[in-house]
Amino acid sequence: MKIFIGFILALVLLSGCAEERKFVKNPLGKEDVLLCQAEGYSPFGGFYNSNSQVDRSAFPGFFTFEGDASSTVVSGVVGEDNLIRELRKGDAVTSVDGVPVISKKQYIQLVQGYNPDQTAIFTFRRLNREFSLAIRLNTLYAPMLYSLVADRLNAGSKTSIAVIPSANTAAQNSNLNVSGLIENDKSLISSSYEKMLLDEFRPFAGFSVIDRDMLENIMKEVTFQKSGFVDDQTIVRIGKMTGATHLMFVTLSRYEDSTAYVERLVEVESTKVLYSNNYKIMKPKVVKKKIYEDEGDGRRREKSGKKDDKPVIIINNINNNGGLNNTTINNK
Repeated sequence: MKIFIGFILALVLLSGCAEERKFVKNPLGKEDVLLCQAEGYSPFGGFYNSNSQVDRSAFPGFFTFEGDASSTVVSGVVGEDNLIRELRKGDAVTSVDGVPVISKKQYIQLVQGYNPDQTAIFTFRRLNREFSLAIRLNTLYAPMLYSLVADRLNAGSKTSIAVIPSANTAAQNSNLNVSGLIENDKSLISSSYEKMLLDEFRPFAGFSVIDRDMLENIMKEVTFQKSGFVDDQTIVRIGKMTGATHLMFVTLSRYEDSTAYVERLVEVESTKVLYSNNYKIMKPKVVKKKIYEDEGDGRRREKSGKKDDKPVIIINNINNNGGLNNTTINNK
């Protein structure tokens, strides 16, 4: 009996925590449909904090890729309970508000025609069964780099990116292993950016990142400019040797008070810089905490510091992203 009562209580608690299942009238004249709430999404997660300029567009709470016969297939879901419960990876989108979906490109255009706070009826096919959901759209906060690559992939263009790292330091420290620090920074850039790009664009059949080991052997023969960039002939040569359509140059520079990053995305065929961004992250300043003692008669004097005094960290608040940045983009 105790087990049964415990089971009932658990069901009550779970039902109280779950999202309410609300059905709304289907404007297409069919049976009522479940209302689901999409969540907002920021590509590249917490890693990519440098873009102050972002594209904002309607987001239905799920990602798609182009499947067989130009079908648009769900690759992942970002939403509240109802949407996650009802939608599965592999479901094909067949229509949006009654308009048939004939390609991934056309589907993107349909969704972009809505505002983030609107509700649309999405119809899906799972095996031989069709079902519909009313989805209250949210916002996709897309950094410029994401928009450039996503637009190209949505248009069906093959995109293969080679991450080209460079690093330097102006920090003055006699105990610092400068060459070791630079190599570590270059390795960090390569691994971080490769993961960042793959996490977002892996579902696209036409996307790839050039293997780091192969790239390292090629880059040993490349002469970098002080800025971490290379000349046009070298860009074309790297592209031919690796099969990359684009080169992502990332330079990390360490200073006494900050760390600066410079990014450039270059199209190999035209050697044109499609995107550039630079930003700086300030190091926290450490100041010694002052401790005062009362001398009587309302007078106070600074107490001599002790070994166990803890420093107070003061951070320069540059902006919401923690850095100074300047982003430019070239769509022409």
